[in-house]
Amino acid sequence: MKIKMINPDATFSRGRRRAAGKFALLLALFCAAPAFAQRTAALPPFEISSGTPLLTQSAATAAVVGQGGNYTLPLPDGGVLWLLNNVWLGEVKDDGQAAVWGIVDGAAAISQSTAPEAQRGALGYIKDENGWPLPLLSAEMKEYSQARKFRPRAGVTAGGRYYFFYSVLNNYGPELYDYFRVGQGVARAEKPGGPYQKARSAAGYCLWDDIEPAFGSAAWADEDGWIYVYGRAMNAPGEYGAVLARVKPEDLSSREKYSYYSLEVPAGSWTEDVSEASPVLDNAPEEFSVSYNDFLKSYLAVYTDAVSGGVLARTASYPWGPWSDPQRLLACKKEEYCDGAKEHAVFAARKGQTVYLTLEKKNVPYLYEINFK
Repeated sequence: MKIKMINPDATFSRGRRRAAGKFALLLALFCAAPAFAQRTAALPPFEISSGTPLLTQSAATAAVVGQGGNYTLPLPDGGVLWLLNNVWLGEVKDDGQAAVWGIVDGAAAISQSTAPEAQRGALGYIKDENGWPLPLLSAEMKEYSQARKFRPRAGVTAGGRYYFFYSVLNNYGPELYDYFRVGQGVARAEKPGGPYQKARSAAGYCLWDDIEPAFGSAAWADEDGWIYVYGRAMNAPGEYGAVLARVKPEDLSSREKYSYYSLEVPAGSWTEDVSEASPVLDNAPEEFSVSYNDFLKSYLAVYTDAVSGGVLARTASYPWGPWSDPQRLLACKKEEYCDGAKEHAVFAARKGQTVYLTLEKKNVPYLYEINFK
């Protein structure tokens, strides 16, 4: 599949872009037509491969038949850590259909290779003594553990430690999707397989509550020394977007160290008050990805379109935008139940001219290769 578009014209070095960004911010404070109204150019033409399922499709029992989330982190030894918000266990029958026995909420797997083509069937799940995928986080004794779930979102590495953001969910009924979100937290560990400890604030391990943005939808450790964290938030009834936080790597576990991008503050573009955070990416889902792409000379956001189910991409010169209009990377049929699209910077090749994304179809992740022209 090829789409012919105009090449991006951003030719500044990243340092010069940041300097230009500061100037644009000052200009916006004094001009009626702010510089933020400008948008980056669209993606160049590209080709995309047919998807490869990451899970083994042959008949098997006591197998992983589905998994959601699928965030990735590079490991120092060359492997990849996969953060999963759920793992479906069951049986793959001779006809290829899967029967689900049970679901583990919040798990992880490790692949020993960073080669994208080597990921299929090569995920080693972090397991308990019985050989079942192990939940990365668990409820405390004082909580009703059967009613509480912890679902990993985006992760980063910093200072030799492994961190991931997670959603805290409470069940209210017996069905699979009978739950509601009560907050967001951060967990850390010395080793990729854990054990992970929940960071705590004065209010407990929810660093942000249920009426604040769901930080961890996407995260990116930038070369400017900041970690940028996106969180889904309601802009208006039925309308969602993403706001942006930033924090130094050593302060990931401290809520009070985060600042939030805002167009409402009179001086500067960052505020310590999360209620002043401004939307930076409209129509953002719960999960997506943002990374810097050297070939495109821009930041690249990849996400699932809530309306069509297809995969969309947008570019920006800065983590806070302004973002280009969405461009379709991949279409998806309604009966495929597509969700959770995100790009995996750990697999990028040729300075970002080749990138890889995953898309969940009926809770099975498929890996796609994209080559920009």
